[in-house]
Amino acid sequence: MHEGSIAAAIVQGALEALEKEGLSSARSLTVLIGRLHSVVPDLLQSHFRLMKKEHPALRRSRLIIETAPVRIACRACGHETEIEKPEFACSSCGSTQIDVTGGREMHLKEITGNEAKRKQ
Repeated sequence: MHEGSIAAAIVQGALEALEKEGLSSARSLTVLIGRLHSVVPDLLQSHFRLMKKEHPALRRSRLIIETAPVRIACRACGHETEIEKPEFACSSCGSTQIDVTGGREMHLKEITGNEAKRKQ
């Protein structure tokens, strides 16, 4: 269950981004996670819900998970494609000499938040 450590990294990254951008709280956090990470979205959501309770700036935020497809590029013919099944072969020529070009991503893509109130 690596979803707990991923949720912890999202929380830490969000807190750092809020501070850097001068935001008081987050409304939503969008993460992009490649399919090769085999993340179970419901588990990640559960861990995030538990962890955000410890941080006032995140308590009302929601986590949006976007999944990046697995993409491959064939070294033999140059064809690029997305694959659904774990069949790492070119759909155009059948070659197994491919490079994985997508599906390994994992990053905090976007934060929407509330501006910190300015002292007068």
